Amino acid sequence: MAIRLSNINKTFMEGGRSRRPLYRQMMMMRSQSQPERAKVVLDKIDLQVKDGSRVAVIGRNGAGKSTLLRLIAGIYRPTSGDIEVDGPVCCFLEPGAGAAPSLPVRDNVFLYASLAGLGHKDTKNSMDRILEFSSLQDQAYTWVEHLSFGLQQRLFMSIQLEVMRLQRARVFLFDEFLMGVDKVFRSRVEDALTHFPSPDQIVLHASHDHELMLRTCPDGIFIDECGIRAQGTTAEVLGIYRNG
Repeated sequence: MAIRLSNINKTFMEGGRSRRPLYRQMMMMRSQSQPERAKVVLDKIDLQVKDGSRVAVIGRNGAGKSTLLRLIAGIYRPTSGDIEVDGPVCCFLEPGAGAAPSLPVRDNVFLYASLAGLGHKDTKNSMDRILEFSSLQDQAYTWVEHLSFGLQQRLFMSIQLEVMRLQRARVFLFDEFLMGVDKVFRSRVEDALTHFPSPDQIVLHASHDHELMLRTCPDGIFIDECGIRAQGTTAEVLGIYRNG
């Protein structure tokens, strides 16, 4: 198994971070605010994902889908339990994370690609393909902050797919990554997600677009306040989700 989660718990403090700068901690000590309370987001999560899986992560808002992906990516640490991920991880979990808005598109390709797992030579060789896939050939020297939200999404998703095509990562984590893009680009991405992943690569995709999940992810998991409530084919899991 390439991904293994064992008895995972993730708890957040409702008042924010448990560690604060000293001046904020002193202000809290002087205030009359209520003490922080713990909020359990995920509890007793056991999950195994084998090589080559494409898994839809399904659940209502606040169920812990994004938290689960961030734990697998190593962005969050579990409060308790063990996580094992075999191989490099490439993730698209928050629009624009890692981008430099005041730099041109080409510079952002090099910057973002390096964060996603591509070396300088790979990125240089892939530049034309990335710009063509995102339909930004004519805006290579436009500052990213001058692009629409949808065009920015196109750019960063195109880089992720190039990492997948070149097999520079083993695990890919997506969270509503097609938000704000047009139908033509959605169709191109769906086709890529069908044909790009190698037999060893894993895709976990959290989304409320259930039709997209059915088309691109053969397998699914349903997360609710009780943890992972169902696991199986995406059609089966969606049936349980809709009837629950």
